[in-house]
Order: sequence, then structure tokens, then C-alpha cells
Amino acid sequence: MTPDKVARQIVNHFKPSGRILDPCRGNGAFWNAMPGAEWCEIAEGRDFFAWRDPVDWIVSNPPYSIFYEWMRHSFDVADEIVYLIPLHKLFAGAKYLDLVLGFGGIVEIISLGSGRACGWQIGFSIGAVHFRRGYKGETRIGYPPNDRISDPAKRRVD
Repeated sequence: MTPDKVARQIVNHFKPSGRILDPCRGNGAFWNAMPGAEWCEIAEGRDFFAWRDPVDWIVSNPPYSIFYEWMRHSFDVADEIVYLIPLHKLFAGAKYLDLVLGFGGIVEIISLGSGRACGWQIGFSIGAVHFRRGYKGETRIGYPPNDRISDPAKRRVD
């Protein structure tokens, strides 16, 4: 589950607006940071794969075990998507990049360091990745502002 502080930091950085969906609410970290957002949560009987209504934004931490299918459905219903993910998932193969480029592109990646930065027991780099429908510009990559890991010289290496 995503820590509340991390979810708030991501929401505050990207500032989603309009109709917003948290497709996998879990403990509510992202949903609580986005008043008025709609939500899905399979454990509560709201299956994201049954969601068909278009939304302006999706912001969440998706399930990694079905990542490709999840991304494909996300691209069907939203124009702007921010997912907190292990970054290697995105670059694991050509099919992922083809999917992203068919949708648009990546506007920005905010690196949070390893999964340990979120209290997870993984050492992979994780980041908040902003996808945009039809986007063909450059991808910004950086660290969150005003955070202990924003200065690479002070960043703890896990």
C-alpha cells in the first residue's frame, strides 16, 4: 500500500483536475488526497476492468501482477494518468513502450528512489510516471521538490 505522505506528494505535484479516478483505492492514500475523486477497488466489488466512463485523470498505485492489461485499460478511459510504479516495469520490453507510444507519451517521471522510500521491501527504483494521451514532447525526469531525496548528492543509496 502507498503511504499517505507519498500519495499526497504525488497529487500535489501533478495537480489532477476535472473528473478523477483512483482505480485501485486500496487503503485510500491517493483517494483521500483527491477530494471528490471516483474510485474502484476489487475487494469492495468495484472492478476497474468494468469501468467504462471516460475520466480526465487517473492517479494511483496499480497492481503490478497485471500491469500490461491494467495500463491498456487505463489508456482506454483516461487522458492523463499518473501511476506510482517500479520503473523497470515500464521499460521491461518493447510491448510496454509500444503501448505507451500508441497512447501518447510520458510527460514526466518523478523518481522516489528505491521501493524502501515507500516502506516497501523492494530495492527497485520507483517513480510517479505521468502519461498523456497524444503527447509527443520530451520527458522530464527528476526528483520530488522539497524532499529528502530531491538532492541527488544527499540521496541515500539502498
